[in-house]
Amino acid sequence: MMRFAETEIKKNLLPIKEIDKNIYEYLLEKIEFNGLQRFKKASRQMIRRYLARGIREYKNRITVKEIISKINQPSPKKKILYISPVPTFNLVRQSIYLRRTGEFETIILMESPWLGSFVEKYFDTVYVYDSIYTLANILKKVNPYLIHVLGCSYYSEYFAILAKLLSKCTMVFEFFDIPSLSISKEDLMEMHGKANAELIYFSEKFACEKSDGLIIGYSPEAHEILKNRYHIKAPMLEFHSYVCDEFISDSNGKYSNLDGNIHLVYGGNVAPSHSREKLFGDVMFHSLVEKVIKQGIYFDIYCTPHSSSIKFKQEFLDYILMAKENHLFKFEKGIPLNEATKRFAKYDFGAMIYLFGRGGFLNEHNSTRAPGKIFTYMEAGLPILISEESQYGAKLVKEYEIGIVVSQKDLDNLPEIINSYDREKLKANVKKAQKELSMERHIGRLVSFYEEAHQLALSKNI
Repeated sequence: MMRFAETEIKKNLLPIKEIDKNIYEYLLEKIEFNGLQRFKKASRQMIRRYLARGIREYKNRITVKEIISKINQPSPKKKILYISPVPTFNLVRQSIYLRRTGEFETIILMESPWLGSFVEKYFDTVYVYDSIYTLANILKKVNPYLIHVLGCSYYSEYFAILAKLLSKCTMVFEFFDIPSLSISKEDLMEMHGKANAELIYFSEKFACEKSDGLIIGYSPEAHEILKNRYHIKAPMLEFHSYVCDEFISDSNGKYSNLDGNIHLVYGGNVAPSHSREKLFGDVMFHSLVEKVIKQGIYFDIYCTPHSSSIKFKQEFLDYILMAKENHLFKFEKGIPLNEATKRFAKYDFGAMIYLFGRGGFLNEHNSTRAPGKIFTYMEAGLPILISEESQYGAKLVKEYEIGIVVSQKDLDNLPEIINSYDREKLKANVKKAQKELSMERHIGRLVSFYEEAHQLALSKNI
């Protein structure tokens, strides 16, 4: 039976071999047909699941056969099957509002178990797969209304190939980061190796040209870049990680009310000190922290929550020690969104400031990306302190008057700049923007987009 499944998967992927034999061979490696490789991956996943969920994992774990049956079970609701290595907060927000329409049931297949308990509150079904081989076999056998794949930061772009060629369902693809807009091919090869880089760029092109719909959290300029770069026929949707009322938090207990100082918070990706500065310099925060706290400003950083406590302590010991040596700086493990917005609400500004010119992100990325943390800060009721180099984010901040845009030279004079603004007015503007940029207001566009993509897929199959 297993040999038959492997043969069928390889047969379905043959169109890739006709285009590029090397990509095809490497894709097969990714699917983990090797039994020993698959056993090691499944064993690791089992340990991670039990560390994340304890005895509940033993009691509640469902089988591959059961998740397939659950997806295929007839229902009056349209089933959206999300595929993503990690349960990013944009998918969580989408799921909440899709379910609220009463029309949809949401299911997520993911690799990371660390936010499982959090995610289970907002999806109808959550399943942590053991291997890419398992994921491939699930995709081959399920028939939901629509499969929504998230290409997650140079890791899962090739899931678009698996979902499109192994399944007959409508498949829309959402870019978390667009590889060719984010990083040069040379830098990507240095970071992930030549074979991985080739697969990532091949998968980007495949996703753009073969998906039934594309979702992009970038500006309209990025859409035009992709249209000029690829032969895109599918509908495209600019859709962001909009504000969700489930996570809106109001706090009158500001830290600044107690000590009169300015308190900044950053939540998101952080690079350890052993990272390559050429590639990760913009999110290596050591120099920025020193620059900010020497001005008497409190600066707290919360790392991404998509990793274990053990890995956090191993990777970020230098930040942890740095925080112990200076009371103006605190470095914390990431926390789920429902907890993060409550804690962030105690600060004065959400920080999106960086020392540019040190990292590997391309100008196309910096000028067109709207990071999800914008909306997390808004949910916390925080005005945003943002670098002008983050052009699209800065544009939103200016348009809705919800924060302060600063240049690189301004980073040495933050107290004077911040104190020249009316913080109460900024917070009031954030309140207004919460409604303008809410998931409740925009979810209808996603629903219409799904229907357009679904009708397009049906027309191709006639």
